[in-house]
Amino acid sequence: MSSSSKENSPKTNIKLTESSIYSNPSYKGDDSDRTESHPTSPVSETPFIISVANLSDSKSSQVNYDDVLSVDRLTDEIVREDQHRVSGNTSTAADPPAYDNLVPVAFTPQTSTSHSKDEEKDEDSRIVEHSELVLKIRKTMPLKDFTNEVRAPKDLQRFLEKPTVVLDVAHTKLYLIVEELLTKLKNDLEVDEKITSQAAKAFFTFQDERNDSFVSVDQLRETIQGVVYRPDPDEMEFEQSWLTALCSLPSIKQSHIAIARLSHPVNFGTHAEEVKFVVAVIAPQKEKFTKTAVELGRTFSSLLTDSELRSDLIDASDETEFKDVFVKYLTKFKTINDKRSCVESGVESGDLPEVEFESYTWKQCGRGVYDDLKRRIPYYVSDFVDGVVGKNTISKLLSTILFLYFACLLPDIAFGSLYQKVTGGKLNVFTCILSQTLGGLAFAFFGGQPLLIMLTTAPLALYVKVIKTISNQFGLNFGAMYTMVGLWNAIFLLLEAFFNLSQLMKYSTRSTEEIFGFFIALAFSLDAIKATVHNFEVNFHFPPSNFTNVTELIECQSTEHCYRPENSLLFLVLMLGTLWFGMVLLNFDKSPLLSAKKREILADYALPISVVVFSFIGSYAFRHVNSESFKYDPDSGFSFEVPDISSLPATAHLGAMGLGLCLSFLFFVDQNVSAAFVNAPQNKLKKGSAYHWDLVVVALINAFLSIFNLPWVHAALPHSPLHVRGLADMEQHVTSKGTVIDE
Repeated sequence: MSSSSKENSPKTNIKLTESSIYSNPSYKGDDSDRTESHPTSPVSETPFIISVANLSDSKSSQVNYDDVLSVDRLTDEIVREDQHRVSGNTSTAADPPAYDNLVPVAFTPQTSTSHSKDEEKDEDSRIVEHSELVLKIRKTMPLKDFTNEVRAPKDLQRFLEKPTVVLDVAHTKLYLIVEELLTKLKNDLEVDEKITSQAAKAFFTFQDERNDSFVSVDQLRETIQGVVYRPDPDEMEFEQSWLTALCSLPSIKQSHIAIARLSHPVNFGTHAEEVKFVVAVIAPQKEKFTKTAVELGRTFSSLLTDSELRSDLIDASDETEFKDVFVKYLTKFKTINDKRSCVESGVESGDLPEVEFESYTWKQCGRGVYDDLKRRIPYYVSDFVDGVVGKNTISKLLSTILFLYFACLLPDIAFGSLYQKVTGGKLNVFTCILSQTLGGLAFAFFGGQPLLIMLTTAPLALYVKVIKTISNQFGLNFGAMYTMVGLWNAIFLLLEAFFNLSQLMKYSTRSTEEIFGFFIALAFSLDAIKATVHNFEVNFHFPPSNFTNVTELIECQSTEHCYRPENSLLFLVLMLGTLWFGMVLLNFDKSPLLSAKKREILADYALPISVVVFSFIGSYAFRHVNSESFKYDPDSGFSFEVPDISSLPATAHLGAMGLGLCLSFLFFVDQNVSAAFVNAPQNKLKKGSAYHWDLVVVALINAFLSIFNLPWVHAALPHSPLHVRGLADMEQHVTSKGTVIDE
């Protein structure tokens, strides 16, 4: 075959049998041996397609894949050459094929033996099915410490000089999100288009034509995600609300960072099922270690692990507010560093965070109270300002106010009715509401942890019953006895606070607090069950067949039984209906109905809506049912009179001291456990606690209430932690076990 004919030979698909594939065209032995040992007839009829390149220069090491021989033509050349050799024709007018330089390109099973020209063109343009390997390397990295590391704040500060941010991106495919970020870089920072086009390819593992086939995070070549390790060894969860993509290019001299906030969470596959933020990092390949794409990505990934920062970024309405969130975060760390420098240089600073439950000796009397005041006074103004400043703060505040109004008023009515029964009207619903109002306001203005809710509780009502019983047995003045028990209780609480006994709470574990909270919830549930049983005992009766005075039963003229079964059934329906409707609204934020904002509003106002709706149903829809109404006399009033404690004998004062000591233990546990629930790490409060000082304030408040025979109050469960939850912005995450947790 001449060189000219080789150059003009078209690229074709060659059909060979298996024998053609394993026969060696470069065999240099005797022709007869070649023909006998390697016949040209097919051994197997299994066809393959082989693309063979014929090199025009046998000495060249580069394969020209455009110069391809057909199978039939190559076979004819082989047979014709053998015939020439057998006949002794050694003419060299035409060069034999350079078999040594035939290069196999691909083998693919084929079922057809003939192709038209159009089919051959389609076959050439089709991508040949093949396989590749994808290398995945996962390694853990520590978070960057902005208070100790120098590079981390510098990376953030450099980004804030010319921030590249795209808000409310509606795309659901990663390559479209990255393209929008690169377009923003090109427009805002005048990044060369060649660099952005190179980055668009370098970010992804697969080529452009494969982008639609992979919609998961596996598209990206290098990524960083956060991992949360729970106390349970089996609990390890990926932070799925953000994703950092990395890219290193040899043609750039400085790094670039762009952040996209998606309009709604997007599912990008395993461990990235609710992505809200996408960070793109482009860095030079030849850069020192602290400035590589990985280190830059670690900086911004460490920032996004902060749920409070993410919440503020979601609330930002424009790019300026988005940038201000980072500025505020950077300023906070600078302030901490400055204060740390002051401490290291010997300058005192009252704003430094201190370790909770610091150990004190008995000689350090009052030191815990002093440290609490030193820690909390700088935040006194911000405790009030933070409640009304910020996006969605007012709506959260209003929903929490309405929630606490009903959550506190209903127990006051229940416990006030109980007080009225056990004290003969000395303490009642009005005094309960009054004492909670005065005590709550006093603690809000002077308490160290204003998130605590002051409330009278069932144990206190039972303790008052004990005092009333003792007073009746020994013929003592109940008012004077109540005052002395309350004053002794306040004295012991002050001693416990000044001798730093609240540090004993460091031995209280999370399980202890949860068990205590469970018993409180159980007590509330039992009160509801007892009230229901009592209503059925009174009303759910039917007259005997020989009973004639039905009016007496209907109007409840008898104190033993009433013939009003509908009253009991309505009681049960309203109780269970209020509970059911409240739980439905509370969990409505997990429903697909309505928008996210409306679902959040319904969840925040769950208790008030439920109480109002079923109160209306019971009062209007069932107005013909003769049910017992709440007895309240607005003209009864209350007079601030001090009981005559001089009427008590000395033994009564000793008894009051003993009762006050036991009561102080009840106050100590309830107050500190409630404070521990509020200051729990999962609530992420940053202003510190004030266990010792709060105990002092509670002691003074109850001393005042005792003097005027008002019900005692202290921090209550579950109202205090629910108060924190009502004011907080919550994030929901799906754990590896499929459960949903709030954070």
